[in-house]
Amino acid sequence: MHQQIINGIEAGEFHLVYQPQMFADGSRMAAVEALVRWNHPTRGPLGPADFTDVAERSGAIVELGAFVLKQACLDALNWPGIGVAVNISAIQLHDPHFAEVVEATIRDTGLPFNRIELEIVESALIENFNVAIASIDHLRALGVKIALDDFGTGFSSLTYLRKLPLDKLKIDKSFVDGAGMIQSAAIIQAVVALARALGMKVTAEGVETEEQQRFLRACGCHYLQGYLFSKPVCARAITEKLSTPRRVA
Repeated sequence: MHQQIINGIEAGEFHLVYQPQMFADGSRMAAVEALVRWNHPTRGPLGPADFTDVAERSGAIVELGAFVLKQACLDALNWPGIGVAVNISAIQLHDPHFAEVVEATIRDTGLPFNRIELEIVESALIENFNVAIASIDHLRALGVKIALDDFGTGFSSLTYLRKLPLDKLKIDKSFVDGAGMIQSAAIIQAVVALARALGMKVTAEGVETEEQQRFLRACGCHYLQGYLFSKPVCARAITEKLSTPRRVA
């Protein structure tokens, strides 16, 4: 599978789609999240769940991550004023040269560093915090922002909060889905309060209803992401949405 992924990147089988991240009032787009897709020659369209685990185990995640970051930066050049979020793997953070590679990639595209946000999946296993922290410090010094994705679904939530220098938390869809229930609502309120106390921004994922939007906004979430505003779409569609921001849907 490693070689299939490498061949697929070279053959142009991989492409990116983007999901808007809106300001909490829903009035305009703050950023987009880059999501990779694979048009497999025999299996057809594949989402990340179909190949990222294999890419991590085989080591192809390095090449795949480099492709995603570069393409996201190039696409973002057409969207002045908004950020672009790119997911990174714990395996990438294990590489002591990771920050240097990211810096070179962003610099080569000409995108300002402060428009890139790297999202670390909360369930990822970071084995060497010293290496990870050194990379994160290097990138944050350039202006790159660091987010902890899917907060609350993994095994190291508070450890990561304590050890990693972060700019943002992303509340997982599973909590947003249950926002009408007392337990989930209490967790969301606590997470937002914790993040704000630590000086972090908060994005809630998986927002699908206006009721969820009103609740999350009242809780103090800074940004919202989900099908209420837009499904993941191609780069050209993001350009069109930015030209008519009030029609994002």
